[in-house]
Amino acid sequence: MHRMKALLALATVALAMLAPARAVAAPTYTDTLGGYEYWATSTEGRFAGTAAGDLPGTWNATVQHTPLCISCSPTATITGGSVSLATAVGVIPTLVTGTFTGGTVQVLNPGAGCTNQTFAVSGVLGDVGTWSSGSGTGTFAVTLTHFRRSLFGRCITYGASVHGTLSVTF
Repeated sequence: MHRMKALLALATVALAMLAPARAVAAPTYTDTLGGYEYWATSTEGRFAGTAAGDLPGTWNATVQHTPLCISCSPTATITGGSVSLATAVGVIPTLVTGTFTGGTVQVLNPGAGCTNQTFAVSGVLGDVGTWSSGSGTGTFAVTLTHFRRSLFGRCITYGASVHGTLSVTF
């Protein structure tokens, strides 16, 4: 009888060791972003600023896209680029990175008469993780505002701001 109990206990332990481990869901972190566009062409925008929320810190993003077409929907399609966030996970200083795998740029206000223009930049992120290694996902969703004035008959963009959210799971 004792042998039977011992064999049953041993078999239970062996089966437990062979059973697949339950996957632990990766946490999702969400931050509010504020910042500026510091460089732009018709196919790329570069942004930087501060993040507040689950992973506070400073961020930088390069968004590569098809040529802008103000009368098209979408205005442009995101073709590449990257996001980095200098923060701390727990108390450990960390760089969280990700790459753009898709998304769109859509004009919200074309800025008739040389008024400010606004765009929705909605990016999908992949390869999200720490220190350039990751398999997580995320979203980058900001409103880009181009500040414009007419100067000597020409419409000049003199600055640009971005506000929105970054949400990453890794």
